[in-house]
Amino acid sequence: MNTRYRSPIHNDHRRIISYFINIPKPDTLLRLCLVILPVLLLCHTLRAELPPALPGEEITDHVLRKTLVQDTIRKGAKDTLRSVTLWYDKAASTWDAPSLTDQMSKDNTIVPMGKGGIFIPRMTQLHKEPDIEILDSMGVSVGGGETGVTYPLEPGSYYVMLGSGTHKQRIVRKVEVVEFRTMPVIPHWAGLIIETIDTNAASIKGEYELVRIDGFESFGRGYGADVSLGETVKTWILKPGLYKILGRGESYNTLKNFITVRLMPGELSRIVLIQRPEDLVILGGGNVDVASGRKITSNWKFGGSVGGNIQFVNNVDKKDDRKSDYSSLLNLNSSTWIRYHKNPLEWETTISLNEGFNVVKQASSSSSWSIMSATDDFKVRTLFIWRFFQWLGPYGSVEAKTNLLTKDIRRGDKELFLILTDDSVRTTTEIDSSAVHRLNPSFSPVTFDVGGGVNIDALNLNLMDIAIRLGAGSSYSGFPEKYTEISGSKINYDTSDRAVARLIDKSVLLRYEKKTEIFELGPLGQISANLRVGRFGTAGAELKVFVPLYPENRLTKPDFNINTILSWQIARGVTLDYEFSYVLKQPTNKDAVVDLATNTVLLRFSFSSR
Repeated sequence: MNTRYRSPIHNDHRRIISYFINIPKPDTLLRLCLVILPVLLLCHTLRAELPPALPGEEITDHVLRKTLVQDTIRKGAKDTLRSVTLWYDKAASTWDAPSLTDQMSKDNTIVPMGKGGIFIPRMTQLHKEPDIEILDSMGVSVGGGETGVTYPLEPGSYYVMLGSGTHKQRIVRKVEVVEFRTMPVIPHWAGLIIETIDTNAASIKGEYELVRIDGFESFGRGYGADVSLGETVKTWILKPGLYKILGRGESYNTLKNFITVRLMPGELSRIVLIQRPEDLVILGGGNVDVASGRKITSNWKFGGSVGGNIQFVNNVDKKDDRKSDYSSLLNLNSSTWIRYHKNPLEWETTISLNEGFNVVKQASSSSSWSIMSATDDFKVRTLFIWRFFQWLGPYGSVEAKTNLLTKDIRRGDKELFLILTDDSVRTTTEIDSSAVHRLNPSFSPVTFDVGGGVNIDALNLNLMDIAIRLGAGSSYSGFPEKYTEISGSKINYDTSDRAVARLIDKSVLLRYEKKTEIFELGPLGQISANLRVGRFGTAGAELKVFVPLYPENRLTKPDFNINTILSWQIARGVTLDYEFSYVLKQPTNKDAVVDLATNTVLLRFSFSSR
């Protein structure tokens, strides 16, 4: 019974074993291939190597740490890669130009086989920084030009000279060029942009001098830009340190008419210099952004500001109550602007208002308060620039200026207003005994200026730069009837006539002026040049030519304005300046002819124990 039960199982087991025993064996050659193939793959892997490096060099934290100036690292601080990258990120965030990596990636310079390259980054826009020069190990110049460009060179040691000032003041960096690699020069220098404006935040063609404080080292004269003429401000490239910005003609250690600025390694600083347009005296300045604004879209930006002050004064004279008074002064400053910028087009419109009111009342007077206008300035300006080349761009501008309020004058302790039609008492037309007399009505005067032309940066080298401006302009000024206050010493009268003398002494003298209109039209040309002479000297010159065509045609008798300056550093803290200016105006009216030449020699010296 048990045998019959186990027999099927036993038979199945035998069939399974017989199946595996009878499987056909693989071919001997195939088995050999299966053994050799893994061995060959292993040998190939052991003999493999990395592919050759790509041309150029990756800007890593190690490169930044290696090229960083040691002075910028605090003593005793832990030298970590993170601290280096934080320094670079902070410095590059102040640039107007893209970061170093972006500049190198967008540079289309081709480095030939067998050569390497040097890349010097820029902090601002093209054509605004001094050119660089590259010297080999023997001191021979092998290249140069603008920053922000790769310079292909043979492998070896080179010196890069860059920065503002004379040959001696330039910055020198040694760079090792390696084949197939572009070596970036990490900027340890500093950039400085100085914009000159007036108290109404309007750009003016100011003038200043830049001096390094620690060694009384002058870097020469600098000038602002008149944006209404399409001009742009150049960038100073300097060694980090403390600098002094002086007014024209000041000594190095002056305690007036100056501001200071500290430049940090790798950073771009923007300074606003407020100057008085009449004599270019420095009224203030610093890191002030007068056009911060807010973006509307990627290309549009607008901004505005409002400010002012209020002052109350009560003068009490215990001896004479008639001299006591109450006064209140209110000043209001506001400006609004909108700007469009998309290369190569720029458009900007600015509206500014500067108003001041003086409310006065005499304590002994029963009359009401009188309102006198102090500051009154309303201006609208539109500027359009088309920079189809960085060194060439036409411009057009329209500007309107006027006064919105009337202007009055108080006679104070005088008894009368004596009104004259000229500078003689014999032509007196009116005697006014009122307390206040109106000098100018509203919208007096009204001025329209329209101009256009083209700016050309003809030459921009390390030793010399030349700029040319050609264009035409017209100006209209309308003056309604008005009165001008004059001094008694400037009028003609019989001093022996006591009655007339007493009348003059107790009166405020006003001269009546008729309504006049002035319109001028003509072409304008200007050329300016700056030259760095030798190791210690600088020279600058500017020539302006205006040819009025209306209302009088003076094509053969144009107006000239020439200004030149030579500056030579004799020793540390001692500078000799020579200035020459010549003004020639040749109108038909001989009384308006100007033919004036001025020569000025200025020896400036400064000493301070340090």
